[in-house]
Amino acid sequence: MIVSLDDAISLIRDGDTVAIGGAVLSRKPMAAVQALCESGRRNLELVTFAGSLEVERLLAAGALRAVRSSYVGLGSHGQARRFTAAAAAGEIEDLEESEWMLLGRLRAAAAGMPFIVTRAGMGSDLVSARGLREVSDPYSQERLLAIPALHPDVAIVHAWRSDPGGNIQMSWPPDHLADVDLLIARAARRVIVTVEQVVGADEVVANARDTVLYPFEIDAVVVIEHGAIPTALPPFYEVDAAALVEEQGEYN
Repeated sequence: MIVSLDDAISLIRDGDTVAIGGAVLSRKPMAAVQALCESGRRNLELVTFAGSLEVERLLAAGALRAVRSSYVGLGSHGQARRFTAAAAAGEIEDLEESEWMLLGRLRAAAAGMPFIVTRAGMGSDLVSARGLREVSDPYSQERLLAIPALHPDVAIVHAWRSDPGGNIQMSWPPDHLADVDLLIARAARRVIVTVEQVVGADEVVANARDTVLYPFEIDAVVVIEHGAIPTALPPFYEVDAAALVEEQGEYN
């Protein structure tokens, strides 16, 4: 269950759809992202609910064919410049979806359903752009949008800690949008979790409330202290703003 970072990245193949956890500049599994950049993988579709630096690095590495997200940017630190330029130039496919559409697709996959119905997005250009179809509610005959399930080939998330068996814990109270990380893990076919530390099983059992993913849901656990830097892992460390500014400066 606990493996090297290289062994974990070997689960990703050229052409895969890879979902990355975290939200904007929080909980991004940046050590794993960097290893993926250095692996030489190509033609990946990246799924990220609220993307940031992972998009920029993977674009710089030439790894991506498409980005599926509801947002890509650096929050208060401005635009994701490389993504903005690549999307405008048509160098990658920008598969924008609304927040609820993307979450709905992942929820359908996690529940083992072929699609989920919603009113979200109806009447917008996204319906035709994504080739979505309407269905009728068999009870009221209301027309609803059918959002197809999205099964990433691989999900990568960063968490606080694990025990040797792969019981994954996040700190309490949960960080903003931490539930999305659990959703992408349960929607994906293969799951990599990077963690700050490994503790004994007794410690995990004593703090059972913090356990969020279980061994049967995970393919690989990698121990990487500060594995989210330069993004944050609340409440343990904050965004390294200086490193972020320096990295973005390299893209100018």
